[in-house]
Amino acid sequence: MQIIHSPLDPRLSAYQLLKAKEDPSDTFIADHEKTAVRLLQSSLQVESVFCMPRYWEKHKNLIQSKSIDTNKCFVAEKSVFEETIGFSVHQGFMALGYQRWASLSEIKTPTLLLNSIVDSENIGSLIRTAAAFGIQSILFDSKSASPYLRRSVRVSMGSLFQIQLIKIQNLKERISDLQGSGKKIISLSLPKDRDHLLSKTKSIYEIGKLNDFVLVLGNEANGIEEEILKQSDLLAYIPMKNQIDSLNVSHALAVALSHLIE
Repeated sequence: MQIIHSPLDPRLSAYQLLKAKEDPSDTFIADHEKTAVRLLQSSLQVESVFCMPRYWEKHKNLIQSKSIDTNKCFVAEKSVFEETIGFSVHQGFMALGYQRWASLSEIKTPTLLLNSIVDSENIGSLIRTAAAFGIQSILFDSKSASPYLRRSVRVSMGSLFQIQLIKIQNLKERISDLQGSGKKIISLSLPKDRDHLLSKTKSIYEIGKLNDFVLVLGNEANGIEEEILKQSDLLAYIPMKNQIDSLNVSHALAVALSHLIE
């Protein structure tokens, strides 16, 4: 264990001024006690930990069980800790982990597919909701934000460590591949004046329970891309009252999954 006396210590470069950076990297920061603990309890590789003394005493057995190099276990008093990361905290415990991505060949159902969802807090909330309802894999198209952004990891409360995360590039081709393997593609979309899609538009209450399906969620402002809607097997909508025409995307996911998954 290494005692840190200066917020400028070069060994802490990954933790310094966190709000000012989200650099492309194969690592990520878990910056909440519960999230960092779940990272340490997961099968993901952990590079280092940074914490205040009382969190070291509280979690040192778990940290040591992860076989982290003792030269990468950093402990600092509250003032140094906060000056290093660049903001005040209630919980002084963080960990640096390595990202893990599965391949499309490893996909498990039920599956969630995110189409151009760019808000990192929404990503974190979606992952947590998906894990709670039993989603096994989440596909991220090239326009969606990374689930390993610090805010996403934090909001997910570490639920992303127990679910398959998969990057996909050509969305239309991948959907065709999934359909070819027998998976039903269901897009969660508000009902609109689309006569050409009316025949496959159903209330989420009408669809019933399914097993081998992929649920598509779209961009917060614009919804799912039109070409993906055309390609989908079903378009599902959530009936709403009192002239409410939309829900937060994570809330909508929870409603949908409560009706689709056994």
